[in-house]
Amino acid sequence: MAWDKEDFREQYSKLARIYDPGMWLYRALGIDMEAYRKIAAGALMLKPGDTVVDLGCGTGLNFPYLQAAVGDTGKIIGVDLTPAMLEQAEQRSKKAGWANVELIEADMSSYQFPAGANGLISTLALATVADYDDIVARAARQLPQGAAFAEFDLQWPQRWPTWLAKFATLLNRPAGVTFDVIDRRPADSIQRYFSAVEAREVYFGAGVICSGIVPDREGK
Repeated sequence: MAWDKEDFREQYSKLARIYDPGMWLYRALGIDMEAYRKIAAGALMLKPGDTVVDLGCGTGLNFPYLQAAVGDTGKIIGVDLTPAMLEQAEQRSKKAGWANVELIEADMSSYQFPAGANGLISTLALATVADYDDIVARAARQLPQGAAFAEFDLQWPQRWPTWLAKFATLLNRPAGVTFDVIDRRPADSIQRYFSAVEAREVYFGAGVICSGIVPDREGK
């Protein structure tokens, strides 16, 4: 059974303080999350002074890569559903001395993207939301022409057996992953609504890094 918003908020409130150390599980499985985050951030092609939105920012694990790109004159807007996760992101920002980070508590399903943003990134977040396609479509409408969207998510390779999918979802249950997630493919939505899309499968197809550009609305 899929979790609702309150389930997510309650669970991630519990996980907030141990979320970052918990990444060891993926490293033990040979999944280099940090490398994939860095690749996704690089796909945005951000410049100093740019504004970037981190959708489902969690504890701010993407922030170092985004900060390196936009610099002190740029801006990072971190959006997350859970206050406890945002508290961890705030601590990370303060410790690093980043004064250009704005944190917003919001549901990504209703968040209104700022018209002046140059880039949007989401890592390990979109696939946990049932209406991910609507979110991607709204991003394509609200972001300015030429803005970039990059996403990294886990996905279920269709050639892999169902019994393994059930085991994988059970293993990731603490992160809100339920069996219905295996049919979600945000990268397909990026392909549908964005242009100049590039997609790269990683970890034998169990993950995908996908990026695209908001198209010319006159021509699409």
